[in-house]
Amino acid sequence: MNRNAILAALLFAAAPALFAAEDGIRLVEPAEGAVVPLLNETQRRYVLMPREERVNAYTNEAFRRALRDGGEVPAKVRFAWKGTAPEGEGPAFMVEVRRKPDGKVFFRGGTDHHHLAADGCFEIAREWEWTVSARGGASATGTFRTEDLAPRLIDGGDVPNVRDLGGRVGLGGRRVRQGLVYRSAGLNSNASDVFYTREELLAEAADPAALLAQEAALSNEVVRLRAELAGSARLALVSGELPPQWTLFRPAQAAFDADGGAALAALREIPEAFCGAPAETLSKNKEGDWYIHGRAKAVGPAVLFAAVDASDDGWLSLGCGADWFWTLYVNGELVFDRREGNDRKPIGADNFAFPVRVRKGPNLLAVVLKPGSDGWRWCCKTSPAVPVATLLQTLADNAQYRIDRLFRVRKCRQPGTTRINDENRDRWLGTLGVKTDVDLRSEGEVYGMEGSPLGPTVAWINVSSSAYGGMQEEGGRKAFTKVFRVFLDPANYPIDFHCIAGQDRTGAVGFILNALLGVEEEELWLDWEVTAFHNRSTDFNHEKLFNKLVRGFDRWPGKTIHERVEAYVLDLGFTPEDIAAFRDIMLEPAP
Repeated sequence: MNRNAILAALLFAAAPALFAAEDGIRLVEPAEGAVVPLLNETQRRYVLMPREERVNAYTNEAFRRALRDGGEVPAKVRFAWKGTAPEGEGPAFMVEVRRKPDGKVFFRGGTDHHHLAADGCFEIAREWEWTVSARGGASATGTFRTEDLAPRLIDGGDVPNVRDLGGRVGLGGRRVRQGLVYRSAGLNSNASDVFYTREELLAEAADPAALLAQEAALSNEVVRLRAELAGSARLALVSGELPPQWTLFRPAQAAFDADGGAALAALREIPEAFCGAPAETLSKNKEGDWYIHGRAKAVGPAVLFAAVDASDDGWLSLGCGADWFWTLYVNGELVFDRREGNDRKPIGADNFAFPVRVRKGPNLLAVVLKPGSDGWRWCCKTSPAVPVATLLQTLADNAQYRIDRLFRVRKCRQPGTTRINDENRDRWLGTLGVKTDVDLRSEGEVYGMEGSPLGPTVAWINVSSSAYGGMQEEGGRKAFTKVFRVFLDPANYPIDFHCIAGQDRTGAVGFILNALLGVEEEELWLDWEVTAFHNRSTDFNHEKLFNKLVRGFDRWPGKTIHERVEAYVLDLGFTPEDIAAFRDIMLEPAP
């Protein structure tokens, strides 16, 4: 280093001290012009990993646990200084951090110490000015820059999984604006059911003895199945194939409530009409073992019938799953009950594998579905490749589940509790400035809601959305069409969009928005993956979920995922001018 460079370095190092001699405050940390990381070390290591390494590690339980333990909120920025403050009331020192060049205050806090750790939702890749003011008037000002490394994580208080959609670089090297669109988990919890107590039910039941007898019969079934499990766990399994089509009925809810149960118990063959509804045909989709109907008309129950020819008397093993509430009858007998939800992700025919007793020849399967987030979805196959002991265990567990349900009768439904409180409201309304709350949850999840948990100044827009491959189905396409129209109106910004966990429906919408903005493919993957900072389950992974979202766009023309997503949006009825308008809102000027 030459003499002039050494002298310049000495003068620069002395500058804070010279400033301190004049004002009584000397800034220590961050150093003048320093680049400050906003991700902690666990978060940084993950987003800097090569994609193949990240994907391979995603199904490793220890790795996912470490990611979750590393936390989902940004690292705090530490400020430190030296100096004194005269005696007096209030904090000895006040720290204020302002964004350059507009001077917007992102953090203000007081302390009696010479250091302070701040989480001010700082934007990434920005210049900042910070000032420490001592009680009595002395102050010092410095600058720093936040690291250019997405995502911009946000501590949402009691709202988890919050981050800015912006910060990454998009089309033409233009950075996606920060502070305009956020993605998060639900701003309140889902609505929930309130149930009668056992004592209340027995007191009000028309025939309490019959209820207790039913409980005893199911209890004996549990004991028998447990005994078989403890022994050799053998079953006389027979073969039987499902037909390529199911017969679908869509009765009115009132008609089904009045006659559906008795009709199902009496039927032994597929009817021509059911509870006043005509027969329709439902065929397999391309996955082969899924039967699906889009959510456009999924407003009440769906009843599906299929006749299965069994090779002999005995037990036929089935694999079943649905979106989201379902019961299965075989020859008029209720054999499997998931009326409180499928409780498995992703939905598929391997969700529940269990045996059903059949007779040689035709046997009538009947399924009652209530719609979930993607409408009616039914998945079923015969002879799933699982051990007999597993089949019996599933059946025993469901018998116990049915016992629990006997005395689990809904009294009423109550709205979900808010996650917005005095501690985080100012952040959501002030620092983040949210004006529009786009809620992607279903009608049942948002029961009782009349507006956003953020209050009357925030517009609440509820669009029940799909996720992953469902974005290509009729319901998913209609939902995204409604959502995207919200993003085309500049008056709606800043926007927070969310489902309940902020991962599946939210992740699908975020993927499409980022792809339209030209965010590079690597970052499209990362924006979805970062939910692992919140969700440690290895079932939340690429092969089971994310890849279905990406592959869904393969049907559209284009060499890149960006071109295919744009073709999808254009097919929804939007114009190139609409997409250009969205980009003008969301992208900063070219550098």
